[in-house]
Amino acid sequence: MPITSRVTEPDHQRLGRIRQRQKRLTEARVGDMAARYKEGATVYELAAEFGCNRTTVAERLKRAGITMRLQSPSPEMIDEMVRLYESGLSLVKVGERVGYGASTVHNLLRSRGVQARDTYGRSAR
Repeated sequence: MPITSRVTEPDHQRLGRIRQRQKRLTEARVGDMAARYKEGATVYELAAEFGCNRTTVAERLKRAGITMRLQSPSPEMIDEMVRLYESGLSLVKVGERVGYGASTVHNLLRSRGVQARDTYGRSAR
């Protein structure tokens, strides 16, 4: 008696599209997430901790009114950096005022064509 094999569809075709089970975040969990973010946790760390995607974490934090770190400054913010630097503040002081590091401020000022001063406040040659 010959053995006949039955050809079947691969599992991924038979089952259809596989969807990720969505994690529901309660308001209390979002509050915990916001507190951890304010303590310095990154979006990536929070995503792993709370079992969701980093974009979900960012979206929920923004909805909760949290200002996200490490975002590119707006053109208006860069204008403010230029104004502060040209008023005589150091790169460090400008960075402290606007919430960015001195090297970021320096790079943004350079991209605007602002002449950097040396460490003694003189125009660099």
